[in-house]
Amino acid sequence: MENGVAVRSQFKCFRCDVMRVVNGRWWRLLTLPFSPAMQAIALYRADRFLYLFCGRLWVAARMTLLPLGFLLRPWLGGIELHYRADIGAGLKILHPSLGIVVSGYAVCGDNLTLAGGNCIGGRRPLKPGDVRLGDSVFLGIHAVVLGPLSLGDNVRVGAGAVVIHSAPKCSVLIGSPARETHYDSVRADG
Repeated sequence: MENGVAVRSQFKCFRCDVMRVVNGRWWRLLTLPFSPAMQAIALYRADRFLYLFCGRLWVAARMTLLPLGFLLRPWLGGIELHYRADIGAGLKILHPSLGIVVSGYAVCGDNLTLAGGNCIGGRRPLKPGDVRLGDSVFLGIHAVVLGPLSLGDNVRVGAGAVVIHSAPKCSVLIGSPARETHYDSVRADG
């Protein structure tokens, strides 16, 4: 059994996820059960909770539930958030139909925004925590992060970028392979 604080934190994280999506507009609460992004986030939080609570027992139980997962797959979309990935509170998925994959080796900070078509994984065998994303990281559409690497807080990754090297906080990364650029050169003049 894992630390009880880590287990209970999944409920707090899910509450932050919901509040970030609702963003002060109460009527959005009515649509959350029908949102594929919120369904995927809720399943991830439940899966992570059970993994932290039950440990290896949950890993074995998941194997018996695997056929049910295959039956539900067409309705759950192409979002795969591994239960071993440690994703902080305030996760937001903008376009879930594009698909998202987050490796079990990823450790992501709070307020992670995934625009869609994203992959957070590795280029070679990894150890847990080899892929680290700081707080308030934004991944543009089809942005890919391949570790081992570390991205600091407030990093913005442009659409279609392939990040294979670490970047400091407040960076803007564009291109394939991604390179750091200054915000002034990205901003439109005039």
